[in-house]
Amino acid sequence: MDDFVVLDIELATSATLECTFYESKEECILKVHISGICTDGSQGEDYGAYLYEHIGLAILKVKPLAVLIDLQDLDYTYGTRILRVFQICDDIKMFDDLILTAFVLSDKNKFGLASLLQFDVQHPEPPIYYDVERATKELWEAYDAI
Repeated sequence: MDDFVVLDIELATSATLECTFYESKEECILKVHISGICTDGSQGEDYGAYLYEHIGLAILKVKPLAVLIDLQDLDYTYGTRILRVFQICDDIKMFDDLILTAFVLSDKNKFGLASLLQFDVQHPEPPIYYDVERATKELWEAYDAI
């Protein structure tokens, strides 16, 4: 035991972002609502860790087969820290299977994210959506097909 020391592990904090988590009452689906403001460029070092850690913990706790990440209320212009949000479901896998994922964007972030993620801002393809109802419907359909 002399080779070990106490490790203090704390989740990252953010003064400009908030994550709210919802679990489906019927199926193993997690909804994540992210709101707030991402600081631009290299100033945004903390928000990537904050989002990644909080969403990752929720995924580990709920063990969903599908995740809906609602970014409609998130102001984002540019910076690479947000890439972690789009990688989290690939990084944390339940039962060695991919987690079905849908991301809902809005005018507050779609242009910056389209540039970063390389998708057609006029015609995004799944898992990128602009309509939360459509994203939810298609995610449920994919979930039911499992």
